[in-house]
Order: sequence, then structure tokens, then C-alpha cells
Amino acid sequence: MATYLDFLQQYPKHLGDPQGVNAEEIKAIELQYNVKLPLAYVEFISVFGKKKGRILRNYSSEVAYLAQNRKDAIKSLGDMGTTAFVIKDSHFFFGQWQGLSSYFFDCASEEDDPVVYVLDAGKADVFKPSFSQLIREELNKVLKFDGVIKK
Repeated sequence: MATYLDFLQQYPKHLGDPQGVNAEEIKAIELQYNVKLPLAYVEFISVFGKKKGRILRNYSSEVAYLAQNRKDAIKSLGDMGTTAFVIKDSHFFFGQWQGLSSYFFDCASEEDDPVVYVLDAGKADVFKPSFSQLIREELNKVLKFDGVIKK
């Protein structure tokens, strides 16, 4: 099995005190949202699903926020009064920042490490080329803050 977030393993003391979800909880999420979650995201929530530690710390990214993230994205789009972008059932809103920006990937792509999009001001744009790239950049922010990586 490919691993997309194995780079996190070399920095355990910099991750904070995360708590993940188990395989049964992951299956329940897939059933609830009627999606097949990408492997990179499954790896992420296996470590950070219940308590995010220091990765994506400024985002509402724990699995407890998933339903609210989707509702807020739909509401935000409705408040904009735009029909340019349509939220599909396959769009999985894994994170949100301050109620302004919603982060998602499209489960219909069936990619193990999907493109990450941001929905902001009524339009969706590519945010990162892959979920693992987003997590790698978030780790680098933590490592810079901790002085492991020089700025």
C-alpha cells in the first residue's frame, strides 16, 4: 500500500498531541457521505481525525466538523448569490478557515492523493496540487516555527 504522509513519521515531537480515528470510524464517514475517501486523507485522519495537533491547526479539520464544514460551504455559496460553482455530492469538505474559506477535494476523481480546492468568495480554485502537498507545507510551517527549518 502506498503511503502519502510517511514524511510525518520523522517528526513526531513536532506534531503536537494528535488523535486519530480507526478503520471502523473511517468506514462510517464513507457511508455517511456516500464517498470513497482518498488514501492520503485516510492516512491523515488516522492520525489527526479526532484531534489535529499542530497540522492544519488553523482549520476546522477534525472529523467532528465535517458536516458543519459542508453546511457552511453551501451557506457561503448561497449567501454569495452565485450559481457559477455548484457543490456536488462528491465534494468532500475536509477543512474550513474562519468560516470564510472551505477546503475540499472531489471524491469522484478516485485519486489516492487528490487535488485540493478552496471555495472562497463564491468560486472554487485549485489550492494545492495534492492533499499530501498541503500536509507537507503545513508540516514545514511547524518545522520553521520550531527552528528545525531555517526561514
